[in-house]
Amino acid sequence: MERSETVCRYCGVSYLIFHEFHQLNSRLAQLEEELQGLRETTQRVTAQREALELGRLDWEKAFHLEVQQQTAEKEKSTREALEEKHRDAERALRDEAEQKYEAERQKIKDEHQKISDDKEGQVRRELGELQAETLRKQREELERRTEEREKVLTDALQKANKNLGQLREYLQQLEER
Repeated sequence: MERSETVCRYCGVSYLIFHEFHQLNSRLAQLEEELQGLRETTQRVTAQREALELGRLDWEKAFHLEVQQQTAEKEKSTREALEEKHRDAERALRDEAEQKYEAERQKIKDEHQKISDDKEGQVRRELGELQAETLRKQREELERRTEEREKVLTDALQKANKNLGQLREYLQQLEER
């Protein structure tokens, strides 16, 4: 091909270079459009990412609050259950202590009653022995007094008999006179 066929007569630029330049310009415009589209896409993606990040943060905050609430509720229910178990254990220990106290009190009461009964029996025996001793002494005293009175009465009876004998003699003498 001749040069006149490959070069522009007006500006002198080769058609091939002009064509390449035109292609490069078209390609540049196309790439700029793509770049603009990519920038817009990047902005949209960034906005979406930021929205998703905010959504994730909100979700995490809500999830964290929900977990805190569930934890607080679980802690409260666990605390209440533990307090109830503590009250039940306390009540059971108190009941057991009261039963032990009552058993010990009954044991002491029974021991006291036994000791009291033993002492009462011992006192009664001693009292019986004292009464028997006192009665024996009183009987001995009565027997002694009775013997003394019998002696006195016997002596008085002998005197009376003697006096009676004298009176009879005296009476006879009076009758004889």
